[in-house]
Amino acid sequence: MILVENRIEVRKGYGEAILERFRTPKNVHTFPGFIRMDVLHAENADGNEEIRVCTTWENEAAFQGWANSDSFRGAHAKRAEQANAQGQAQPHGQGHGHGGRHGEAEGAESASPIIGNKVTIYQVVASHLPAPAQAASEA
Repeated sequence: MILVENRIEVRKGYGEAILERFRTPKNVHTFPGFIRMDVLHAENADGNEEIRVCTTWENEAAFQGWANSDSFRGAHAKRAEQANAQGQAQPHGQGHGHGGRHGEAEGAESASPIIGNKVTIYQVVASHLPAPAQAASEA
């Protein structure tokens, strides 16, 4: 099992607009191997907002199936079109990548509320459930 974390840094005051994108389940929830999604929100040390979109998958092949799908490309292309219509630049690698920090397009310092993002894939080594849930899952 793997957990894929997309850490998105957003300018202060713009987090709610990004969070709204994740409030309603989309196509990712229908993909084989998808287990769950958690969306986390906090303020970071620089005073900007930080959103962490964590998806859990049966294995990396299942995640890659989603990341390489027409559904994934369509969802991210739609966001790029919306941003272009609003005069915003899109950050490089928004929504998908393998490590490394992705920043804004050159010359877009004030255009996009998204400062950058970083995607990390973790191997799930242990997962603990509350005692009653653990007992039920072992039955």
